[in-house]
Amino acid sequence: MDAAVIPLPIEETTPPVTKTYFGTGTLFYAVPALAASRIANPATFDPLGSQPSKLGKLKTVYPYGLIGNCETAALVSASGAIDWFCYPRFDSPSIFASILDRQRGGSFRISPVNPVPAGEQAYIRDTNLLTTTFHRAEGTLVLTDFMPCFNEGERFLSLKRICRGLEARGGPVEVECILDPAPAYGRARTSFAEREGIVIASGGSQEVILSSTVPMQGSVEDVDGRPRFIYRFTLQPGRQVWFTLGFGERYFALGRKFPSSSDATELAARTREFWERWLDQCLYTGPFRDAVRRSALVIKLLTYAPTGALCAAPTTSIPEDPGGDRNWDYRFCWLRDASYGIAALFRAGFSQEAADFINWIRDRAYDHDFAMQIVYRVDGDPHLPEEYLEHLAGFDGARPVRIGNRAAGQRQLDVFGAVIDCMAVYQRKGGFISTKLWQVIEHFADGIWELSREPDNGIWEFQGERKHHTHSKLWCWVALDRAITLAHGTGNTGHVAQWERAASDLRAEIEARAWNPQIGAFTQAYDDDCLDAAVLQMPVLGFLPATDPRMRATIETLSQRLLDGPYVRRYDCKDDQGYLSAAFLLCSFWYVDGLIGLNRLDAAERQLAQLIELSSPLGLLAEGNDPATGAPRGNFPQAYSHLGVIDSAVRLERARAAEQAEDRAREPQQAAG
Repeated sequence: MDAAVIPLPIEETTPPVTKTYFGTGTLFYAVPALAASRIANPATFDPLGSQPSKLGKLKTVYPYGLIGNCETAALVSASGAIDWFCYPRFDSPSIFASILDRQRGGSFRISPVNPVPAGEQAYIRDTNLLTTTFHRAEGTLVLTDFMPCFNEGERFLSLKRICRGLEARGGPVEVECILDPAPAYGRARTSFAEREGIVIASGGSQEVILSSTVPMQGSVEDVDGRPRFIYRFTLQPGRQVWFTLGFGERYFALGRKFPSSSDATELAARTREFWERWLDQCLYTGPFRDAVRRSALVIKLLTYAPTGALCAAPTTSIPEDPGGDRNWDYRFCWLRDASYGIAALFRAGFSQEAADFINWIRDRAYDHDFAMQIVYRVDGDPHLPEEYLEHLAGFDGARPVRIGNRAAGQRQLDVFGAVIDCMAVYQRKGGFISTKLWQVIEHFADGIWELSREPDNGIWEFQGERKHHTHSKLWCWVALDRAITLAHGTGNTGHVAQWERAASDLRAEIEARAWNPQIGAFTQAYDDDCLDAAVLQMPVLGFLPATDPRMRATIETLSQRLLDGPYVRRYDCKDDQGYLSAAFLLCSFWYVDGLIGLNRLDAAERQLAQLIELSSPLGLLAEGNDPATGAPRGNFPQAYSHLGVIDSAVRLERARAAEQAEDRAREPQQAAG
């Protein structure tokens, strides 16, 4: 019996796209730039380094939507192909990796037989359910993709399957389904089997099971020396067909029966309800509401529900600088990144994620005798050996393709401050600091002064000589400052006096050695002349107000040397790999925060609008962008970029509210005068 058709409300109208190919076949799209909200005159910018928009009428974006179940995620292209998918976790081996090699990587495509032109993608509003709509002369095909996750009572459930729904409108559509797995990053050969009308594809230790609500009369064909399952059929209007790809559970090998129904109608409804109810917690109602809510959905999707860890990005080796060596694996949990992201969610109204993450930090500390490293796998495993996948061509031909991350062995002193700051936000919002958690905070704070005496690799993970990085010292000060606050809040004040002395000494040292009067700015490292956007965090962290003459001068100097339209580069000096041309979006949001601190709210709003304009039509942001072309750079989508959207929008709205309160307070005085 045919399933009932689910109505598919669209979150936003997706503009027509012009397809452009680059290099070895990696797709970018050029799409009309989205209009920025609440900008009276976008060409008029604050003189403090703000510039007219450089985006023009077209921009390039990654043509992918993200789906996931808070354990793993997949990228779905506008052509209906799942081109990236790892299981069972974000950081597990891929089984579809066409983004890294069109020929060997593997994919799972469902689309009209003629896949050109590509479809128009949109999320069902306030969810992570993705639709791709293909318009053809004979009819329209709507593809709905999601990974089931929902609450059952007080338990969160994520099912190990990808559900793909199809609906024809206006006329019959010829549909093609191509299942082309490439297990173990394409290193294992796939074998196919059929059992009880279900297609089983396996290779190495991975296996996927494809089932459908229609009989699959397909065949296995050898293409480019690799087998793939191909099934073509005609979909009539008025009925909905589901394809379900199960993964991570070897039903038949364990003597279990595969679920009898592939109809995902109810799962779609439950998953949609889960995301909508979760998003109802969002407190932000300002002018960038849609962007903030989409960013929250992205960050939530990138959390690993079994532990509370936050994945920095779901991909690996999408290059920061094409033609260079900066291709990194970001599918792990950096303590700093995760602390920033969870704190941003908390500020926007989401609380459970903070509790889960903080408990995960606590457990890591006790499991490793407080000898924390900067990054872990999402399940807490500290082993991240870096390896090159020489057999893969790379994203748009960019090599190397890396898995693992050698930065796990680096010294980055800022992570402890980020973690304790996250805990301070948690407590300020009503979170409970247990005795066991307090012992973690106290242990970290007690060791900060000695740690701060050492040079480190810094937030940018330099691989050359270690330095006394200003940003790292700043966060050491934050660790002490927030520990003092937490101590007073919990009554555990035994170590406060020594922390206060250390914080005072560290502040004096930073002000003396990080300030360079010759260039008029705080610099990347002590006694240095390199500018670094990371020092823009000083005001929001409470170290110095943006109106302090030195901080104001720093913002002005940075705007002249690192700012290019909406783009802010990390730093202006050569690192161990040369000069980095791409802008880092989080730095751009830090610049917005600096403008807010200077009370240049209109300029901050215009700058923030331009940054949000860099999003794909789905509202997704990469790690960075090329200032010359506007093209996205780095892994995608990036938690850092999306937490920047949330934090800057929330700070701007608070500043607007404070400004309006001051105006109202002055009105009676002016009337009396």
